[in-house]
Amino acid sequence: MLISPLFQDLAIGPLKFMAKTNSTIRTFFLICTYLGFLLPLLNRTCVCSAEESGEESDLYCLKSIKDSLEDPLNSLGSWDFNDATVDFICRLPGIECWNAAENKVINIMLANMGLIGEFPRSIRYCTCLTGLDLSGNKLYGTIPSDISAIVGSVTTLDLSNNAFSGVIPPDIANCQYLNVLKLDNNDLEGEIPSSIGHLLRLKMFSVANNYLTGPVPTFVSERITAESFANNPDLCGKPLKECEHYEDSWIWKHIDRASFIKAFVVGWVLIQSLALVYRLFQFPTKAIEKIVSLNIWKLRRKQLLISGSEENLSSQHKILKLEKFVARMSLKELQNATSDFSEDYLVGTGMLGKVYKAILPNGWTLAIKKLNGWEDLEDEFVSEITTLGGLKHQNLLPLIGFCSEKQERLLVYKYMPNGSLHEWLHSNEGKPKILEFPRRVKIAVGVAKGLAWLHHGYELHVTHGSISTRCILLDQNLEPKISNFWEAKVWSNNDTTLSWSLFPVAEYSGSGSYKQDIYCFGIVLLELVTGKEPHELTTSRNLFDHAPCLLDADIDFLGKGVNDLILRFLELACECVKFFPNERPTMLQVYDKLNKISQGRNDD
Repeated sequence: MLISPLFQDLAIGPLKFMAKTNSTIRTFFLICTYLGFLLPLLNRTCVCSAEESGEESDLYCLKSIKDSLEDPLNSLGSWDFNDATVDFICRLPGIECWNAAENKVINIMLANMGLIGEFPRSIRYCTCLTGLDLSGNKLYGTIPSDISAIVGSVTTLDLSNNAFSGVIPPDIANCQYLNVLKLDNNDLEGEIPSSIGHLLRLKMFSVANNYLTGPVPTFVSERITAESFANNPDLCGKPLKECEHYEDSWIWKHIDRASFIKAFVVGWVLIQSLALVYRLFQFPTKAIEKIVSLNIWKLRRKQLLISGSEENLSSQHKILKLEKFVARMSLKELQNATSDFSEDYLVGTGMLGKVYKAILPNGWTLAIKKLNGWEDLEDEFVSEITTLGGLKHQNLLPLIGFCSEKQERLLVYKYMPNGSLHEWLHSNEGKPKILEFPRRVKIAVGVAKGLAWLHHGYELHVTHGSISTRCILLDQNLEPKISNFWEAKVWSNNDTTLSWSLFPVAEYSGSGSYKQDIYCFGIVLLELVTGKEPHELTTSRNLFDHAPCLLDADIDFLGKGVNDLILRFLELACECVKFFPNERPTMLQVYDKLNKISQGRNDD
């Protein structure tokens, strides 16, 4: 049957039109789907470019961060904002940019830099930020309640190993792009906001070693395990222990809590009493004895388990407290820096342990003291951290961090390339190290300045307890640094002993402890001027029994135009070692006299 061309067009036309329409619809839906994925990214990009001059915004962001934080280690010292090159921001330590052609910050990585202060709110001016790592510093205060307004676009937020306190702000759940959230090793308390469990992209989450309570949120990701909540004994819920009750459960809504508890206790006592009577009258004696002995064994075992868990918990809390003074460092990092404490890195051996020189990947040169037999030196380990870790002065050895892992206890200091003063004064090497008398006076002035600050200049007074030439270290410029604070004591203004340590401190006379430091410092002065070891000072010619004279000084110093200064130096040393403590001067008086000697003045 033949069909005219007209009818063929009429029949085929609608089919062509429908096929064309379907193709258009498919294309439209593909475009919509693509835009659905693209628009959030475009939105973030637009936010970056729409800010008032992006480069100035990021520049202000970094300047404000530097200004708002204390930087005792000078970690941000190389942040020079006078550089006029295009990509200078991108070359600052700890800063990563989108690309080298523009100063747009994408990541701020300031971990383990010893920074002190509160959370820097000026980070909000780095408008394209996707990663923020402030871990391992000494940041304190609360996490901002409007945290999402500050770092709302970050995918990584690491605030671990600081001293943040207060609650975890619920607003943190509005940081919808978060993949990694680390808040462990702080002093956070309260409940974990349940809304954090609604973060669909969250793959890593940790709040270990805090003081959190209540139920754990339900997370989408299965990668979040019990380790993420370790050492928060009052947390409960999967993957931890089951929660015993919830505040919003039916029973607490309909029954008065106090009444219920009273009724429960009375009922439990009554049931136990009836059960005991039944056992006494129904069971033979041997069976009763067996049950009683079994219950006693269970009770003792439970007590041992509880005491063991409390001891572990106490240890964890102790470490948390120590982290408030200095940063905690990983054993693996320190092992890598010393080739697993190889003898090639060994630079000295002291009373507490061996000292190794280490160079970290970031270029820091450190001295690592590895304690011998840490079980017997735990008090000294803690005292060193809680005393020296809380003191900052140009003549005190900077304590950078500590490590407490497994059976190891390590203290990490800034490296002093010129070793101890004892090595310079009493070296047995073929070519003895020579310090001219003016340099020795300058070293004495520095040590006296540090001790005077400890005794008089700090809001809490500190006595060192064991000053000697072995614990006076010299930096690259031969400036002295006082170390070894494991016998130090902290005193209040009324000379009653306090303790920054976590262990009890033996009390003794405040005045006596100050005078003990002055006596020990007098011995240091005598070593400087005579060149003799402490034990030689009382065997050759007893300086306590006669007025000091030039015959007591090292003969190499005489006849060089400083004889008068040497004599005054000797006289001051002998004042410090007088037999009766109340006849010795104060450290402020000693420092003042040494200053005059170093300047060649004689205006006593």
